[in-house]
Amino acid sequence: MVSIEVSGGRTPHDALRDVVDWGRVVVATLARGIVATLLGLALWAAAPAVIGWHPTTVMTGSMEPRLAPGDVVVSRPVAQAEIRLGQILLADDPDQPGHLRMHRFVQAGPDGTLVTKGDANPQRDSTAIDRAAVHGVAFLRIPSIGAPIVWLRDGEWHRVVLLALAVTAALFLCTIDGSLRRLASSSSDGDDGDGPAAADGLEARPTSAPSGAADGRSGRHAQSGRHAQSGRPAQSGRHLLSRRALRRRVRWVRRLRRAGGAAAVVLVAGGLGVLLPAQAVAAPFATTTVNPTSSFAALTVPQATTLACTANGDGSVNIGFAYGGPTATSFSVMNGTTVLATGTTTPVKVVGSGILSLGQVYTVTVRVNFVGNWTSTSTATARIQTALVGTNLSCA
Repeated sequence: MVSIEVSGGRTPHDALRDVVDWGRVVVATLARGIVATLLGLALWAAAPAVIGWHPTTVMTGSMEPRLAPGDVVVSRPVAQAEIRLGQILLADDPDQPGHLRMHRFVQAGPDGTLVTKGDANPQRDSTAIDRAAVHGVAFLRIPSIGAPIVWLRDGEWHRVVLLALAVTAALFLCTIDGSLRRLASSSSDGDDGDGPAAADGLEARPTSAPSGAADGRSGRHAQSGRHAQSGRPAQSGRHLLSRRALRRRVRWVRRLRRAGGAAAVVLVAGGLGVLLPAQAVAAPFATTTVNPTSSFAALTVPQATTLACTANGDGSVNIGFAYGGPTATSFSVMNGTTVLATGTTTPVKVVGSGILSLGQVYTVTVRVNFVGNWTSTSTATARIQTALVGTNLSCA
């Protein structure tokens, strides 16, 4: 009687296990891609320092939207004669000793200096920089790779902790398909030899047996000589390892590989820490800086004082005044909110017109007109009088 073994089809459990295994492979591959991308960006940010370039971390938003806080900008050295308008320069900040300024060169200053301005700042920088203070011109931008440095400076420790947890999780996800890769490796090695000895490159060869000395009942080769009589396996000159010893050896090799990978990650992280980019604190216009030679204050237009009326022989009057403020655009003689006359210097001549009633006395002031809508109206006054007939004026 002959029995035939019949194998059934794939069960739902097998299909589910395949889906889970493929999911592990996909997740681990994505995690390794993310880790490789982060390491690549960090390498791009730090490696140029080896050839003398200057990686710097942008710490403020004064150059937005071109450069954002947390970006790392690599600046290449530039000769003083090659500095051009419009370039983003990295230079020593004259307002903050020991700090760097990364702003755009917008205008040539006196004595060969460079006037800079942040793209997001409303005004130019208060102090020009010397050409000798320029370290380089911005050449390469690596986005957001320096964000942890900004978080550490600002004391945002929760973000640093979340980043550390995310990196740890990514490193763990890189290993979730390890058992599948080891299984595939052992299967491919098993095709090249018999048993674990062949998989690890170890050979256990029996001594040659007479041809045709096979045991038909078991299918195993018979051993010849005294080895067959004593029941001990035949050995060649190489040492025959047991299956347990081979397993221990394989586990040891795997541990060494893992330890080597961990050591490589530590070395790479340590190297990047040594080459950590410097901080380019490009202070925005509103930031308080230390500058003993100048100061900032809101503009206050001074008033005209000591108003006086002087009659002219042609039926007009002059309104004189004193003014000691910055150069004004013009001066207006006012009656309330009505402008009677305007001039660029003192005194201002006022002639009669239809806007004034006859035979009346009017109190006038002087308004100083400055840039834009900046004005200042005097509290001092003068008095003028209109004639009963005609448009002649006199001092009251």
